[in-house]
Amino acid sequence: MKLLNLIPIILLLLPVISLAGDAELLFEAGNRAYLDGDVADALTKWKQVEGLGFGNGELYYNLGNAYFKTGELGEAILYWEKATKLTSGDPDISVNLEIARARIDDKLDEQVRLPVWDWFDRLRDRFSAGFLTWLAVLFSMLTFGLLAARRWLFRFGTLTNKMKPVAILFALLLVADLSLIWLKARDETVGRMAVFVVPEAEVLSAPAVGSGKLLFTLHEGSKVRVVRMLEGWVEISAGKERQGWVKAETIGLI
Repeated sequence: MKLLNLIPIILLLLPVISLAGDAELLFEAGNRAYLDGDVADALTKWKQVEGLGFGNGELYYNLGNAYFKTGELGEAILYWEKATKLTSGDPDISVNLEIARARIDDKLDEQVRLPVWDWFDRLRDRFSAGFLTWLAVLFSMLTFGLLAARRWLFRFGTLTNKMKPVAILFALLLVADLSLIWLKARDETVGRMAVFVVPEAEVLSAPAVGSGKLLFTLHEGSKVRVVRMLEGWVEISAGKERQGWVKAETIGLI
């Protein structure tokens, strides 16, 4: 394909390239702030990177370190858990988590999962839902744009033959992207692990203050499984026969 024919594709990709550049600059700025001792500024910049949809193991590891320094144990464990999902077997993260877990008030049984679900979690969490949706729109435009161009340029046999495999490639990328969006929508909450990010949370028998009785309390850093969500409330499982409802803002999804 000639360079002239690539210009529309390059123009469509420019926003993605720009966002990636902004994320890289913010990440490096956060690193410099952290090394200079300005943990609050580092947190601000790294959270901005996460907001752009460019979360990765290194970013989550750094966020965990920063939150641990500010004394926010729940947030630190949450981000180290996120980092663990994207960087398998990192000894530094494992040591940090071991130290942090020793400070947790609640001693819950570790919930066992099949490795395949961890793999799906890692794949799903590499990109934000917004970023995946934007990519789906981009791949759709590229696929149908190339097919339409091929129809109009059918007279130039060599050119249309070269455009066909490119269109097929974008179509496959679109299918893969839509699959990730479906997985993210299906598993965004239900079945995921979560960490309490508040000092103490009441676990109730029903999702409403006053209508449900207090079953037990859990504390910052405790890791639980999400059963379902309902209008600002989350039903969690903290092990055998320990299940109830908590306010959504008390936990962070891993």
